[in-house]
Amino acid sequence: MKRVSTILLIFFIMMEISAQSKTGNLPVIDFSKTYPEKEKNLQDVADLEYIPLETTDDVLLSEQDVLSHVSDKYILVHSPVRGDIFVFNRAGKIVSHFNHRGQGSREYAAIRDESGSNGTILDEKNGEIFVCFRTIQVYSLSGEYKRTLPVNTIQYHSKVFNFDDEALLVYDDIIVNPAVKSNHETKPYRLISKKDGSLISVLDIYLPERNSIFMSIEQGNNVRETQIYFPSNMYYGQDFVIADISSDTLYLLTRDRKLTPLLIRKPSTHASSDPTIVWTTSLITDKFILIGKIPINFNSGGGKSPVFTYELETGEISEMSFIDLQVPIRRNRTWAIGSSPAIAKNMIAELIWPERIINAYKAKRLKGDMEKLAKTLNEDDNPVVRIVKFK
Repeated sequence: MKRVSTILLIFFIMMEISAQSKTGNLPVIDFSKTYPEKEKNLQDVADLEYIPLETTDDVLLSEQDVLSHVSDKYILVHSPVRGDIFVFNRAGKIVSHFNHRGQGSREYAAIRDESGSNGTILDEKNGEIFVCFRTIQVYSLSGEYKRTLPVNTIQYHSKVFNFDDEALLVYDDIIVNPAVKSNHETKPYRLISKKDGSLISVLDIYLPERNSIFMSIEQGNNVRETQIYFPSNMYYGQDFVIADISSDTLYLLTRDRKLTPLLIRKPSTHASSDPTIVWTTSLITDKFILIGKIPINFNSGGGKSPVFTYELETGEISEMSFIDLQVPIRRNRTWAIGSSPAIAKNMIAELIWPERIINAYKAKRLKGDMEKLAKTLNEDDNPVVRIVKFK
């Protein structure tokens, strides 16, 4: 009954927001305000599941490897530079491992460039893996080459996302160069075909002014490019939340390809400020949205980045910290979302290295199944997938 009530609550909230959008009366998050600070224990608001990934002589992961997909059937991990692709089953046992790194027409030079713009996508229904670098190469789950999509993902530092059974969502970023006034796409979000890369549609998100996380600076005969890293745009189950750093509106893009405004920010991202303040979504659940406030400062690489929680039911906003009582990654035990993939509604996943679990065991923070798991791990083992399921 509780789950039914939650679903109904979200339905009515979305209906109300849709109605408000027609009058321009959307909920607002005001970055000029100071919001109350709160703390919650991660274990009080989420259930945690741990899946150790199988370690063999041929399957050895590094700390640079990226978790890109977790479902009821598969776990997908890739090595950005080495080019390895690992497919595990849901129990963490290896299913396939391949590497087609090279310069051939059926190969990829890397899986993502140094900007982190690209990656791997697992399409379970079609049994395919999309490798995004320059063009998009498509392979079977066992690594058999199937086709190439002629989509340039390097030119615009594009980010590619799985959208539905037929389409990929592509976002074309820009590189800011103060010395050069360049043209840029004012509608940078588009859906392309998974079959041949052809354009399906362009999303109606108009951005006449663009911010960027990339800066290119000419220094004599050389060009130096720098970047600020932070998560942006986020899956919400099978839907997608778009919090573009050049937009003052946060949107929900549903599987039926409808685009609905959710909330707005003020002051505008284009208001005069130094540094420019942009926003990002790092998590959305049925109860709340986590929204980051990010200063774009290329000289210092960023700055303080508070994260605000917007409560969907009440509209309350606070600066929230989640405390990890079991396996903290940071010294202050605060849990923060990095580039973790959203794997289903109210769920995300992340890689935890055995050393941290073993240290937590030695510090007597683990109980029950976690304590049993720690006793089976060695520090040289492959990482453990932690699935966070918000209640």
